[in-house]
Amino acid sequence: MTISDSNFVVDPARYASLCTCGKPHPTPEVRLYSGEDACIVLAEDCRRIQQDGPVLVIDDENTHKAAGKDVVGALADASVSYKLLTLEGDIEMTDALADSAQDTAAGYSLILAVGAGAINDLGKYVATRLGIPYWAAPTAPSMNGYTSSIAAIKIRGVKRTLPATPPRRIYAVPRVVQESPLKLRQSGFCDVLAKSVSDTDWRTESTLFSGSYCELPSGIVAESEDRYLNSPEKIRNGDSAAVNGLFHGLLVSGIAMTLAGSSAPASGGEHLVSHVLDMREGLTGRTPELHGLQVGAGVILSAVCYRKLAALEPGAVSRGAETAVQSGLDGIDAIWGPYADEVRNRFQQKQPQLLQFNALLPGRWDELRALFSAVRSPNFFLDLIRRTGFPMTLASLRLTRSEFIQAALAARTIRERITVLDLAAHAQILEAAAEETAALLS
Repeated sequence: MTISDSNFVVDPARYASLCTCGKPHPTPEVRLYSGEDACIVLAEDCRRIQQDGPVLVIDDENTHKAAGKDVVGALADASVSYKLLTLEGDIEMTDALADSAQDTAAGYSLILAVGAGAINDLGKYVATRLGIPYWAAPTAPSMNGYTSSIAAIKIRGVKRTLPATPPRRIYAVPRVVQESPLKLRQSGFCDVLAKSVSDTDWRTESTLFSGSYCELPSGIVAESEDRYLNSPEKIRNGDSAAVNGLFHGLLVSGIAMTLAGSSAPASGGEHLVSHVLDMREGLTGRTPELHGLQVGAGVILSAVCYRKLAALEPGAVSRGAETAVQSGLDGIDAIWGPYADEVRNRFQQKQPQLLQFNALLPGRWDELRALFSAVRSPNFFLDLIRRTGFPMTLASLRLTRSEFIQAALAARTIRERITVLDLAAHAQILEAAAEETAALLS
């Protein structure tokens, strides 16, 4: 048995029917095989397609136990030439790690990553740099990066997303996904939940500047939401249909980003909060919580910001651009130390847009408020997350109140993308929103 050439995560025929922008989109034809014999099918496909080409398998100590050992066993049985690179400890995706892995991968014809998060980003990014195919064997529904066309990587201490070609083929064992640690499932649920606020960030930026918004990415994600969004308790309990439904939703979310040509459909201001907490590790020594769980706190913050913004009249946003930009610049050196120049460069790239807020926002405010009012309440999101069994408190995130508020206020400066955090800073409600969110998470 081999993977079907028509076994797509999302049928490409859906792309044309859901598009509202009329512009060309990438066509991510990512093929998925999901079955208990996935490792065997993977090895057979590898032998058939790669023939004698050597394969580099990348996993870590945990994912090797979950699936890596079965993958390499199947490759050996199929007489596939491979090398196994098992990374030790908790992996952080950095430029130094990517350079090292690229040196190891030189001369191989395929990279196969067995794992999630950083393992997936590492394999995808290195394969893209080398111009060779990339396949994935996911082990947990913990994040939406499996099928995306980006990789999150820390460069000179600053978290960035860089282009990376999605895997051509994905092989998943439903039992492995279902039995993944609860915390990883909770993380994935929070990550995919971000779509509800990040989509509004994208709509807002598009309304003000780029005109880039399209219903297609949101539409394909919405088609899969019923498989996981209404049953967080089942994800907590390890229900097979719910957990694998979440996994499928995460795959679709990644494809949505590829279709958009950016992470905008699934990553907005809420993700920046998590990136700040990740980046601060090198300065404070504090070990971050799982990416998706931190994103969950960012979702609550974004929802609070949108609720406060929806209550404002146009006159409240007719001034404040210069003050908001300067306050962002003023805090960079104290917060970021050796990373300050890189962060400042990111923030300065969007300053011309931020300085247009005084003129642009009042005339579009009624239209924007309609978007903001449609965002679900902070308590709606908080309830969903807590129903997965994760407390979603500052204590459960191992954060103090001051650490969270600092991250909430600093997040807008680390990327050039316009998000709700920029609007909240302009309207001078960001600090109050951070305080309110901290109270909700207490």
